[in-house]
Amino acid sequence: MATAIIGTGGIGSVIARHLASGGEALQLASADKDSAQKLATEIGPAAVVAADNRDALQGADAVVLALRFTVLKDVIDEIAGVLADKVVVVPSNPFHADEHGNVTRVLPNGQSSGEVLARWLPAGARLAMAFGTMSAGLFDSSSHRSPDPAVLFYATDDDRAGGDVERLIRTAGFEPVNVGGVTQSTRLEVGGDLHDLVVGVAEARSLVAET
Repeated sequence: MATAIIGTGGIGSVIARHLASGGEALQLASADKDSAQKLATEIGPAAVVAADNRDALQGADAVVLALRFTVLKDVIDEIAGVLADKVVVVPSNPFHADEHGNVTRVLPNGQSSGEVLARWLPAGARLAMAFGTMSAGLFDSSSHRSPDPAVLFYATDDDRAGGDVERLIRTAGFEPVNVGGVTQSTRLEVGGDLHDLVVGVAEARSLVAET
């Protein structure tokens, strides 16, 4: 099985490295081609660099859109024609940082990123919000925790997407826990009650059940 990763910045690169270490074949694409090539070289034979975003999806079962939230719609529109029946995994948080480091939410309060993305995706695409529940550094340090693996939370309304994203989460060295449908994705975002937590399965399920 192969997974496309579009975006090879901080979170995209750490996701790619841990998926590859678990045996996943990767097809990388990025607006910064030098970044994608450097990452592929670092990973080795498990990763190849695609010619462009659409090419990255050829033969891939799932695609991780590891991009800033503010550019997601343009990229989705670009690749919409090849997203039918693909599992689309989005780790992006709906925030923007200005040149002074001030962070603002780019969606109205109460509106989940999952709801918005579900409207942007073409019919047939299968959405899961995952891999953005930890910052890149925390993700890197928490993978393959032993003896009690750390949890990565995810949200989806699609059973197949749920099964595929659970496989990818385990491949990356975590245990998956579902928080519900994509309307619950606000809990996974920066500022959400489940963001940047390093917990085991029992505690994670207790936290999910609290709300």
